[in-house]
Amino acid sequence: MGGTPNEVTPGGGDLAAFVVRPLVRADLARLADLRWKFLGETAHLEPRLRLAVDVRDRLATTISVWAEQDARETLVGAASQDPETLLGYATGLFSVWPPIWRAQRVGEVGEAFVLPEARRRGLGRLLLQGVLSGLSRRGAEVLRAAIPTRLEGSLGLARSLGFTPLLRVLEKGAPAPGVR
Repeated sequence: MGGTPNEVTPGGGDLAAFVVRPLVRADLARLADLRWKFLGETAHLEPRLRLAVDVRDRLATTISVWAEQDARETLVGAASQDPETLLGYATGLFSVWPPIWRAQRVGEVGEAFVLPEARRRGLGRLLLQGVLSGLSRRGAEVLRAAIPTRLEGSLGLARSLGFTPLLRVLEKGAPAPGVR
């Protein structure tokens, strides 16, 4: 299922309240629920990223695919006193880019999410650091994170971990068919 075999339990302060560990098969349904909340929150903040009607049904399939990808690093976070109740997750993928030239080994964070009630206590940082470490161990030469611009907390966390802007993706609506 990807991920590192060792559990990361932070020490000191409020962080001791969390445990971060690799995704296991028993987590799949709970992770699908967390991802549904992440996608809903993202769509609420950025309406252009609206959800498909059947998104909830498709999430279980997506998450099970994640679990089978050898190049994927997925960690989940829970409360130390209740490790079955997931509070957040982060996932990333290792690849060689561009594949034609095999020029650069890239670790790309795909998503990171923490439930609102568990935010601002360090769990997101632990999850992200764990995924970044896993991607680095796989041989990534560069680490990337695509973050929707309206997710200010996520942008701040990424900056605090040393990420800097690489490019901006601009978007506009396409004209209706037949309109120039």
